[in-house]
Amino acid sequence: MALLWQHAEIMFLIKRLNPLAAVVDQAWLSLLNFSISMAFIWYATKAEYGYYILLLAPLLLVQSLQNAIVNSPLATFLPSAEDTEKNRTKATAVSLHIYLGLVCGVLGFMGLWGYGLVTRAHIDILLLSGFTLAIAGTIAREAQRSFAYVQGQGLRALAGDLLYGLVLLIGIAMALADSSLSAGIVLLMTGVAGLAPLIIKISKFNGLQTHAEPLRKFWSCSRWALPSVMVTWVNLSSYPFFAGKALGLSAVADIGAARLFLMPIGLMMAAWANWYRPKISGWLAEGNMQAITSVTNRSLQIGLAGMTMLAAFFIFAYPWIETFLGGQYQGLQALILMWLFFFSISLVINIYMATLMTDEAGYKALHHITWLALALSLPGFVLFSHNGALWVIGVLCVVELLQAVLVINKARKYLKRLGAQA
Repeated sequence: MALLWQHAEIMFLIKRLNPLAAVVDQAWLSLLNFSISMAFIWYATKAEYGYYILLLAPLLLVQSLQNAIVNSPLATFLPSAEDTEKNRTKATAVSLHIYLGLVCGVLGFMGLWGYGLVTRAHIDILLLSGFTLAIAGTIAREAQRSFAYVQGQGLRALAGDLLYGLVLLIGIAMALADSSLSAGIVLLMTGVAGLAPLIIKISKFNGLQTHAEPLRKFWSCSRWALPSVMVTWVNLSSYPFFAGKALGLSAVADIGAARLFLMPIGLMMAAWANWYRPKISGWLAEGNMQAITSVTNRSLQIGLAGMTMLAAFFIFAYPWIETFLGGQYQGLQALILMWLFFFSISLVINIYMATLMTDEAGYKALHHITWLALALSLPGFVLFSHNGALWVIGVLCVVELLQAVLVINKARKYLKRLGAQA
């Protein structure tokens, strides 16, 4: 009896720690990304940092494709699946992750190699192999995180990311000690670090398995999410290419350095989505609209209050920030504040999107919204990028504002309709 009571206490403690672990996990990833960027800013040239930012963009595309094909449908369907169907759903998701890693790795290798031939840019074997391995490592890391969060296991996700970060930091430290920090080295270590947590799970792998019913369900959402994330990537992640073409690698580095201080916001939004999207899907299946509305309103209030405090901090503390950045990066306060405005709008979108990403109809609505955004972003980048880095981020803000208006309207109508049906 005492052992049962002790076990119950341990399980209760783990349940309470999981949400905290999700927050710590994102804080750790934020610190990790910040450390990598600062290593480039302090110990590498602007051009090298610019190359790294340019190659991060296709990595973000790979991550977005993974979310559309596997992670988001998994979060939508696994929480409400019958016990007998859960194992099939998980096995199908594992196989899809592996297939995606192989396909994207090959395409990434060929794409970068072809880019070097067309542009006559110097793409050495280190950069080529590092980028290819980074694709595989990114997919592996996001896969283990998605499985952990969709099952409410924040501690498991944190453990995997701690190992990932440790391996990555050791690799970067070795490069710094050898004075050989480069985009190729960091990408190579990103791949190695992403694959590292999976080593202990190889023995549990039961081979590639895909099952018809989970595939059908995944496709019902991903067929709308897939084009949406590709369009969203063009809208929100292709700006380094437009900035690089119009303004040069130095401007790309400036934009990346300014965005650096807002990265924790993006990661916290990801943490919120990882934790609450599966829960919102579960609440919707139960008809618990009150819980969804409560979480949405509370998250908006806390998030926007935090943004306001950050704005005050960046206004008054910028002189110290500029000293911290060093001589290569000066006069970035306006860029930082413009990024803050962008992330404030993104936070609102992220919270309301969780309501729509609960069934096929919601994914379809988001799909149409992203195409409208594309019609605004591409002409904006082409017409205004040459005016300066501030205009590049300004285009992003306008596109995001349009999407916010449409997403909020759709989500509120969606909840009202579902509430009436319940």
